[in-house]
Amino acid sequence: MESQIYSDERRCEININHRSKVLSVLICAHLCLVACLFPVTAHAQETITVAVASSLYPAMQQQAVLFEKKHDVTIRLVPGSTGRLYNQIMQGAPFDLFIAADQERPALLLRHGKSISQHDVGLGYVGLIAGRQPLAGLEQLKSASVRHIAIANPDVAPFGRVTRELLQQQGFWDTLKHKFVYTQNAMQAAMMVNKGLVDAGFIPVASDAPSIAIIRYQGVLLADKPMALLLLKSMAAVQGEPVVSQLTRNP
Repeated sequence: MESQIYSDERRCEININHRSKVLSVLICAHLCLVACLFPVTAHAQETITVAVASSLYPAMQQQAVLFEKKHDVTIRLVPGSTGRLYNQIMQGAPFDLFIAADQERPALLLRHGKSISQHDVGLGYVGLIAGRQPLAGLEQLKSASVRHIAIANPDVAPFGRVTRELLQQQGFWDTLKHKFVYTQNAMQAAMMVNKGLVDAGFIPVASDAPSIAIIRYQGVLLADKPMALLLLKSMAAVQGEPVVSQLTRNP
């Protein structure tokens, strides 16, 4: 009788141990499944995407490097003409900031409810360059030796629009327009001048170089990201000269 009781107890103990092992296996399998479905990831570095007018792109590259050194963030720059970037934003492009070379597009974004806040960034300067030397005046462009003149497309690039307005006001537009080579943005015009592909061009120049017109840059906060706002404020803080001083010294 005692042997029978012992045998039953032993059998019960074995069953309990077996069940415990099975339960442990099931728990481990469950934990593995959870780990696969919901992996623990390392802290992802925040990325700020900035749509920037091409004329300010070289300066923004330097500003981005300085900002990244101070903060745990990656700055992604998307250069282009102000008009084209504006159209992309209106179509839903996922930009966090927009640095425009005019005040018209930022105002339109505000009107359409696309912007959170706006900040003045600084000034840009339009210069008339022949080769690597500034021309004395617009009259020289009438010379037969000047056959091709680079200008950013006035319909999408503020540098081109300001240039067109100036030439129209002074009566040169109709006289010279057969010589114009239109580019998508101001920096493409600068590239054509520097490579000798044209005889002259209206391009961004540094603030200490001779200029014929002034551009006002404005930054627009598009996404509610504290780091994006901090970057925008850092751009506004330097107010023009340090930001745009190297625009086309080495385009």
